Amino acid sequence: MPSVWRPSFLLVVPLVLAAAIAAATSSARSPADLSGDWHLVVDDSILAERRGVTRRYHAFAKDPRNPVLVADRPWEGKVAYVYGSALPGEDGRGYRLWYHAWQGGEYRNLYATSPDGLRWEKPALGLVEFQGSKDNNLLFRRTKEDHLPVVLWTPDDPDPSRRYKLINYDYGRTAPANLVSGFWGATSADGIHWRDLPRNPILADPGDVGNFVWEARAGRYVGYPKVFAPVRGYRRRAVGYTATTQFEQWPPAELILVPDRIDDRWVTQDKQHTDFYGLCAFPYESGHLGLLWVFRITDGNNDGPIFVELVSSRDGVKWHRQEGDRPPLLDVGAPGAWDGGMITTVNQPLVEGDRIKLFYGGARHTHGGTKNAESAIGVATLRKDGFASLDAPAATPGAVTTRRWRGGGGPLRVNGDFRGGALRAEVLDAEARVVPGYGMEECVAVTADGIDLPVRWREHTALPTNARGLQLRFQVAGGSLYSFHVGAGVAWEDPAAVPDLAIDFEGKAEPARWTLVGGAVVQAGAGGNRALVLKKAGDAADLPGTAELGRTFTLAARVRTGSVSWTRIFSAHRGTGEPATGELIFDFNPRSGVVRLVVNGQRVQSRPRFLGDKQSHHYAATYDDGEVVLYVDGARVGEGRIRQGSVHLFSDRSLIEHLGAGRPLTGITLAGDLRVGEDPGTRFITFRDEAANAPTEQLVGTADDLLVARRALSQAEVERLAPAR
Repeated sequence: MPSVWRPSFLLVVPLVLAAAIAAATSSARSPADLSGDWHLVVDDSILAERRGVTRRYHAFAKDPRNPVLVADRPWEGKVAYVYGSALPGEDGRGYRLWYHAWQGGEYRNLYATSPDGLRWEKPALGLVEFQGSKDNNLLFRRTKEDHLPVVLWTPDDPDPSRRYKLINYDYGRTAPANLVSGFWGATSADGIHWRDLPRNPILADPGDVGNFVWEARAGRYVGYPKVFAPVRGYRRRAVGYTATTQFEQWPPAELILVPDRIDDRWVTQDKQHTDFYGLCAFPYESGHLGLLWVFRITDGNNDGPIFVELVSSRDGVKWHRQEGDRPPLLDVGAPGAWDGGMITTVNQPLVEGDRIKLFYGGARHTHGGTKNAESAIGVATLRKDGFASLDAPAATPGAVTTRRWRGGGGPLRVNGDFRGGALRAEVLDAEARVVPGYGMEECVAVTADGIDLPVRWREHTALPTNARGLQLRFQVAGGSLYSFHVGAGVAWEDPAAVPDLAIDFEGKAEPARWTLVGGAVVQAGAGGNRALVLKKAGDAADLPGTAELGRTFTLAARVRTGSVSWTRIFSAHRGTGEPATGELIFDFNPRSGVVRLVVNGQRVQSRPRFLGDKQSHHYAATYDDGEVVLYVDGARVGEGRIRQGSVHLFSDRSLIEHLGAGRPLTGITLAGDLRVGEDPGTRFITFRDEAANAPTEQLVGTADDLLVARRALSQAEVERLAPAR
């Protein structure tokens, strides 16, 4: 069984792993490790309040000398690009680049070096033959379908022959090798001479794009491979997650991120939609950042531009999208430009002093334009920590208050530009009172521009200590705040847990918690209790904010119906075909007396129980790290297990299972919010195939006492919910 890392707010690190991490962090830090103790303001995850400030996003600046590496060798054709890796030299000087080329239906993996990131050399490696000669920079070759060479540098590996790890994709369609498709692994002492792992592929075949990273501080390998999921009427490319402490063994990927409705705001014609082509995510200072490859499908099929947006996270699993219009972090160039059609990137950028450097692949053509394909590699830069800032004008200062933290200490430092105004800060104690001597009026104004500016008070140059925790309140007047530093070993107070969605339809303010669909109404019955009333096909209620269920959850409702066929209680199913990853069905059949929960492409169903009396019954399902229990009227009627991994929906509407034996890594992420009463889908398109939803599972009757909780209720708790009101 793979040794996998499972994200948790209550993570207990095994002693062996902790020792390995301590050994790694005590040695010389790899230039590829971008983690640290600065706290960026790219999202609100560590902020308690902000008033009078505007979050402004900043794009990478493309170098005017681009492209810096072009396809100019016979074995490269006209297409040289990266879904690969760029690393500094082992001595910290120069750059190394692993990239690939495509020519006449064949992929080739290549290696290049540069003293400055602008002038590139393609050394004769003498490894792979091309047209009778090995005088080329071809790196390795299993088949003509090997591509996507992601290289991870792990200099602290005790085995020198394994300090470089390669993970790349092969379609497995090439005779006579006929490899098993998926992500293959290899190791190397120098990043040039590679040896395949004894067992390949190391990651089952979820899709042909995936980006991977070594998280040195946590001691784990993390991957973000493509996952296919049904999302709002289309089979779409989405983002999966997998993690392991053993490079040789990876658990199947789980769905974590799908395009939302804002991603489709550009659509003007039928069948246009947005996919996520890939995600390059990596630890950056105290959190995680991601380069999201956004694919706007303009022809309803497989063509359109790809550009890069910023996403941010505290744990690499739950991602925050940008506010407002979501401007590109790295956009395509002008029409006809060398990068005017598509942008892809290396798996992570590099930080050099006060700048971030990102190597990227640019294509003149859009995704479907392979007939005249032409692409090259460029470089772009950004201020360190400069992905987003909190800005306020000098005339109307703004305030930013952090959440409470413990630990840290030493001087307060900020990254910002305050040449047009000033920044001040005050320190608050655990009761949100200003610590004496650390008030705003005692703070010496910061009026400079820099990535590491000290903040002082008249009598203090270091932060106070307080075992119960501290907060900061910044005042920004005519400037931009990018990040701040309050010392090492900081532990932030967790945000409040997502509250249970409990709806009894009695409160006057409750309608904001649901949206009625079709002819659905909320009205009082004969006993005076209000309930959701569904009378015909298309009647339903949507429950906003219910797509992220996580590793534990409970669904429950009190339902009355005269139906004798399958009846939906909760659904996030496309309405046609077998359920896949990203979908959920919780329903029952009054005739057979069976209750079932279908999630992650798998089902658990109950033992038969009489349900055909047309009376009100209480139904509940709990999910706890894959363990499912089903209840009717408080009695346990079924149980089973949902396996970790994904069940992918392919273009021919078939389902491909990639499931593991371990516990879930991230839990259940749905492709859309839950609906009560029927499937939310109306039609569904996979590639060139279209299917309509026949509403044959419509709940006709009443639903009341709805519950969506991000915790698995005990049987005693379910029993207390069951009695009729």
